[in-house]
Amino acid sequence: MDLNRICAAVTQDFAETGASTPPWPDPHPDRDPAKDEYSRCLDPAKYRIVGARADAWLRALDRLGLATVAQADDPGAAWRDEPPRGAPTTQAAWARPHQLGSIPLLFSFRAFNGVQDNLVTLGAGEPAVEIATIPDCGCDACDAGSADLLEVLDDRVLDVVSGQFVHVTTEQGTAQGYRDGWEASGFGGQHRLIEQVLADARTGRSSHRVIRGARWW
Repeated sequence: MDLNRICAAVTQDFAETGASTPPWPDPHPDRDPAKDEYSRCLDPAKYRIVGARADAWLRALDRLGLATVAQADDPGAAWRDEPPRGAPTTQAAWARPHQLGSIPLLFSFRAFNGVQDNLVTLGAGEPAVEIATIPDCGCDACDAGSADLLEVLDDRVLDVVSGQFVHVTTEQGTAQGYRDGWEASGFGGQHRLIEQVLADARTGRSSHRVIRGARWW
């Protein structure tokens, strides 16, 4: 098993789950949106493509024998800290890996602007910490096209599946490490400190609250 095979399986399943959710190009290739685009979303239904991609991931992970997929009995209680802000969860599903030492993924589906399951929040660990919400902003001004959204979703899932994801909670803030970078809040821009916090977590030397795990195969 490798990431290329996993991605190929997702693409195959997405051909079915995403059959009725067409892609669209970046409407702002020059990143110069109109001012009124910041306060509107003329077509929230287009974001159903994100839910369709999440469904493809759940199918592929189950079909490849990497995880057992099951609906979350109580989506609100699935989160370690608090449920994601905004609209309540309409449904949520766990992908629990079979590999010893790996951490589960939580796929939480919500409604955006009245359209069901077009907003997906990913969580890691059980109970879960929030990894990403896609789209993070659904206004027309922030729209960078469907390919950008699906890339974010794919990358965050692959971070966990590959065993490269790490989440650290400290007194100063939180930091998340990925395959190709990191994000943090509350550290006041202290990049070296953030990198050290993540390095300690990856090597098992951290004294903080850490979520990380092995790859799924």
